[in-house]
Amino acid sequence: MDLMLTEQKVWDIKVSPLECAFDNSMLDFIAHTCAQRRLNKIWYKQIGASLGDFWKKGLLYGCRRNGNGNLRLCRFFYAPLTRFLVHYIIFIAAMVCYSAFLLIELTRYVNLEGIKVYEWLIYAWFIGDIFEEYRGILPWNNDIIKSRFSEDDENEKALSQSVKYRISRYFYDFWNSLDFISYCITITAVFVRFLYKSTTETSVLARRFYSLSLFTMYMRFLHALLMSRKLGPKIIMIKEMLKDLFRFIGILFVFMVGVGVLYHANMYPAHYDMWNTGGWTYWRIWKIMYIPYWQIYGELFLDKFEANSTTPCTTIQDEWESNPDIERCNQYDWVLIVISACYMLISNLLLVNLVIALFSYRFEIVQANSEKLWRYWRYAVIMDYRTRVPAPLNLIIRPFMTLSKCIKSCKKCCGKKTEADRDEFKRMERLQDISANKCIRTMKI
Repeated sequence: MDLMLTEQKVWDIKVSPLECAFDNSMLDFIAHTCAQRRLNKIWYKQIGASLGDFWKKGLLYGCRRNGNGNLRLCRFFYAPLTRFLVHYIIFIAAMVCYSAFLLIELTRYVNLEGIKVYEWLIYAWFIGDIFEEYRGILPWNNDIIKSRFSEDDENEKALSQSVKYRISRYFYDFWNSLDFISYCITITAVFVRFLYKSTTETSVLARRFYSLSLFTMYMRFLHALLMSRKLGPKIIMIKEMLKDLFRFIGILFVFMVGVGVLYHANMYPAHYDMWNTGGWTYWRIWKIMYIPYWQIYGELFLDKFEANSTTPCTTIQDEWESNPDIERCNQYDWVLIVISACYMLISNLLLVNLVIALFSYRFEIVQANSEKLWRYWRYAVIMDYRTRVPAPLNLIIRPFMTLSKCIKSCKKCCGKKTEADRDEFKRMERLQDISANKCIRTMKI
């Protein structure tokens, strides 16, 4: 099992078998019993082979020492599973504080004295969380789990130490992209609240951004359910269906814009004031998209096609251009009913059912490979929480860990491999070659 994490040079790329399998979506390899047993050793910190053994040996027999002379209780608190649980316990507390802040405390900003307890707690958690999330991308970070057979070559860096590789691998994960969007929205909300001129309008805008930030935070909590063997595949299904939906929106957008332009051209002929200077909320693009979008869900809007359906309205051009609150009176044209009938026939019967069929196909694929997919994404979670410190505890613990790492680096000469380890590694490599040759001969037969 140690060979799973042993980095070797293949095609001038130094990478371990598990990393290579994950990056190339080798579900069968990651889902293999040997790989899962090695991941369980990391997940449970070698305390037990299952979740029951982990709790029993970690808590009930935590004062006993293992074979290396270390207390099991210390290993229990350092285990990735414990980090995972503590992280999401604090995450739930942060969501409760965020909800309370949004419902009770969010008012117009005047000075720092107006910031109350819930808001300070949210900012402390947010700073720690964003620091811990992107700490792994930093070039000087080298928190990589290696086996005792891995060679330390200063001239050759592993693929996992490349900054470009870390960034591309980070955004490859759907949940990391969701984290990035959540952070951007939260930073925007803070910027609007504190750095813009404090007015009623900016206060409303900040509340909107905070609300959207809280919503993305609730969506991020679904990541905790990914480790459940029963709920995990369901979360994977939702994620894959969302990807399909976003791809399908591109096709749907073409239909909506095309039909919306047809509606607007016949209802409001020669309307050149498309980008009103009164503000982006008065731009005509929203009116163009409004009716086609809601018609997808079955709204007919037949009364909107009647003449002068919007009130108050005017036919004088200077009035609707000078005052955006006064709408231009629309004209009636029988062709609008024909266009609406054809559009709803295509959108409701063809496009919507195509999405349903696409979801059904995706459900069958995920259901057929649910165990393999769950084990595959379980690897990503385990590799993430093996070094993560729950926020905002990391703001206190990380400086001490950095100091400890500096002390260990000064004693690096004490960590060299013995000759027995090198002989064991060579023997394992020979066994690996023999097994590979047997596998190739079996495939040829």
